[in-house]
Amino acid sequence: MKLFKIYQIINNGYDTFDSAVVVANSAEEAQKIHPCDGSDDFLLYDNWVSRPDLVKYIYLGEVVGEPDDDIYPGAIICASFNAG
Repeated sequence: MKLFKIYQIINNGYDTFDSAVVVANSAEEAQKIHPCDGSDDFLLYDNWVSRPDLVKYIYLGEVVGEPDDDIYPGAIICASFNAG
């Protein structure tokens, strides 16, 4: 498993996510992760971007140690939300 910083520079208004650190097996998988993890009723375009190919990423490194309940592919380590 790998750690990625994902970010977007398109949707920069209030009440939007600008970035997150996520766990994924590949860059393509990381680009498909939404920073709110579906835990709210946000619409994808309203607070992130409309398509995964618009998500930029930076590879941060490998996950060290054994996976647990908090560290798994698709997990969000932290996210940055610009509240209005």
